[in-house]
Amino acid sequence: MMDPMANLDGGAAPGADADASSSTKDVFDPNALTFNLKNIDKIRSFMGIVSGCVAGILGITGILPGLVCFLSLHLLTHISMWAFKMKCDLRAFTRQSWFAYLMTNFQQCALSFMLFWTLFYGLVYLYD
Repeated sequence: MMDPMANLDGGAAPGADADASSSTKDVFDPNALTFNLKNIDKIRSFMGIVSGCVAGILGITGILPGLVCFLSLHLLTHISMWAFKMKCDLRAFTRQSWFAYLMTNFQQCALSFMLFWTLFYGLVYLYD
Protein backbone atom coordinates (compact mmCIF):
# COMPACT_ATOMS: atom_id res chain seq x y z
CA MET A 1 0.00 0.00 0.00
CA MET A 2 1.40 3.36 -0.94
CA ASP A 3 1.70 6.10 1.62
CA PRO A 4 -0.09 9.23 0.35
CA MET A 5 1.90 11.41 2.75
CA ALA A 6 5.26 10.42 1.25
CA ASN A 7 5.14 13.06 -1.52
CA LEU A 8 5.64 10.61 -4.37
CA ASP A 9 4.82 13.01 -7.19
CA GLY A 10 7.96 12.11 -9.13
CA GLY A 11 9.75 15.40 -8.51
CA ALA A 12 13.52 15.25 -8.34
CA ALA A 13 15.36 16.08 -5.18
CA PRO A 14 17.77 19.00 -5.35
CA GLY A 15 21.09 17.88 -6.75
CA ALA A 16 19.77 14.61 -8.18
CA ASP A 17 20.56 13.62 -11.72
CA ALA A 18 17.91 13.29 -14.45
CA ASP A 19 17.94 9.47 -14.48
CA ALA A 20 17.04 9.24 -10.81
CA SER A 21 14.15 11.65 -11.22
CA SER A 22 12.52 9.59 -13.98
CA SER A 23 12.06 6.53 -11.78
CA THR A 24 9.20 6.67 -9.30
CA LYS A 25 9.71 5.74 -5.71
CA ASP A 26 7.30 3.41 -3.97
CA VAL A 27 6.67 3.20 -0.25
CA PHE A 28 6.02 -0.38 0.85
CA ASP A 29 4.56 -1.45 4.20
CA PRO A 30 4.80 -5.20 4.85
CA ASN A 31 2.24 -5.01 7.67
CA ALA A 32 -0.33 -3.43 5.35
CA LEU A 33 0.38 -6.09 2.71
CA THR A 34 -0.11 -8.88 5.25
CA PHE A 35 -3.35 -7.29 6.45
CA ASN A 36 -4.64 -6.94 2.87
CA LEU A 37 -3.75 -10.52 1.92
CA LYS A 38 -5.42 -11.92 5.05
CA ASN A 39 -8.62 -10.00 4.30
CA ILE A 40 -8.59 -11.17 0.68
CA ASP A 41 -8.10 -14.75 1.88
CA LYS A 42 -11.10 -14.44 4.22
CA ILE A 43 -13.25 -13.17 1.36
CA ARG A 44 -12.08 -16.02 -0.89
CA SER A 45 -12.89 -18.64 1.73
CA PHE A 46 -16.31 -17.15 2.35
CA MET A 47 -16.91 -17.00 -1.41
CA GLY A 48 -16.16 -20.72 -1.76
CA ILE A 49 -18.61 -21.58 1.02
CA VAL A 50 -21.42 -19.32 -0.21
CA SER A 51 -21.06 -20.32 -3.85
CA GLY A 52 -21.16 -23.99 -2.85
CA CYS A 53 -24.36 -23.35 -0.91
CA VAL A 54 -25.86 -21.56 -3.92
CA ALA A 55 -24.93 -24.41 -6.26
CA GLY A 56 -26.41 -26.98 -3.89
CA ILE A 57 -29.65 -25.11 -3.35
CA LEU A 58 -30.06 -24.51 -7.09
CA GLY A 59 -29.71 -28.24 -7.63
CA ILE A 60 -26.75 -28.10 -9.97
CA THR A 61 -25.53 -31.60 -10.83
CA GLY A 62 -22.59 -32.74 -12.91
CA ILE A 63 -18.98 -31.75 -13.15
CA LEU A 64 -19.25 -29.25 -16.01
CA PRO A 65 -22.19 -27.19 -14.65
CA GLY A 66 -20.57 -27.16 -11.20
CA LEU A 67 -17.24 -26.07 -12.64
CA VAL A 68 -18.91 -23.29 -14.64
CA CYS A 69 -20.78 -22.13 -11.53
CA PHE A 70 -17.62 -22.11 -9.42
CA LEU A 71 -15.45 -20.36 -12.01
CA SER A 72 -18.05 -17.71 -12.78
CA LEU A 73 -18.65 -16.91 -9.09
CA HIS A 74 -14.89 -16.99 -8.44
CA LEU A 75 -14.23 -14.47 -11.22
CA LEU A 76 -17.19 -12.32 -10.20
CA THR A 77 -15.93 -12.13 -6.62
CA HIS A 78 -12.36 -11.27 -7.59
CA ILE A 79 -13.36 -8.66 -10.13
CA SER A 80 -15.75 -7.12 -7.59
CA MET A 81 -12.97 -6.92 -4.98
CA TRP A 82 -10.65 -5.37 -7.56
CA ALA A 83 -13.19 -2.83 -8.77
CA PHE A 84 -14.90 -1.78 -5.55
CA LYS A 85 -12.46 -2.42 -2.72
CA MET A 86 -9.14 -1.85 -4.53
CA LYS A 87 -10.40 0.90 -6.84
CA CYS A 88 -8.86 -0.88 -9.88
CA ASP A 89 -5.31 -0.70 -8.49
CA LEU A 90 -4.19 -4.26 -7.79
CA ARG A 91 -0.46 -3.56 -7.34
CA ALA A 92 -1.04 -0.99 -4.60
CA PHE A 93 -2.85 -3.50 -2.40
CA THR A 94 -1.37 -6.94 -3.10
CA ARG A 95 1.92 -6.69 -5.05
CA GLN A 96 0.67 -9.64 -7.12
CA SER A 97 0.16 -10.21 -10.81
CA TRP A 98 -3.34 -10.88 -12.08
CA PHE A 99 -2.61 -14.59 -12.43
CA ALA A 100 -1.32 -14.84 -8.86
CA TYR A 101 -4.27 -12.80 -7.59
CA LEU A 102 -6.78 -15.14 -9.24
CA MET A 103 -4.99 -18.41 -8.46
CA THR A 104 -3.91 -17.89 -4.84
CA ASN A 105 -5.71 -20.47 -2.64
CA PHE A 106 -7.70 -21.64 -5.66
CA GLN A 107 -7.58 -25.27 -4.57
CA GLN A 108 -8.67 -24.46 -1.02
CA CYS A 109 -11.58 -22.43 -2.35
CA ALA A 110 -12.57 -25.18 -4.80
CA LEU A 111 -12.56 -27.81 -2.06
CA SER A 112 -14.76 -25.63 0.16
CA PHE A 113 -17.09 -25.15 -2.80
CA MET A 114 -17.36 -28.91 -3.39
CA LEU A 115 -17.94 -29.66 0.29
CA PHE A 116 -20.79 -27.19 0.68
CA TRP A 117 -22.20 -27.97 -2.77
CA THR A 118 -22.65 -31.64 -1.89
CA LEU A 119 -23.81 -30.84 1.66
CA PHE A 120 -26.54 -28.43 0.61
CA TYR A 121 -27.60 -30.55 -2.35
CA GLY A 122 -28.02 -33.48 0.01
CA LEU A 123 -29.94 -31.41 2.56
CA VAL A 124 -32.31 -29.76 0.09
CA TYR A 125 -32.96 -32.69 -2.25
CA LEU A 126 -33.01 -35.47 0.33
CA TYR A 127 -36.42 -36.87 -0.57
CA ASP A 128 -36.43 -36.38 -4.35
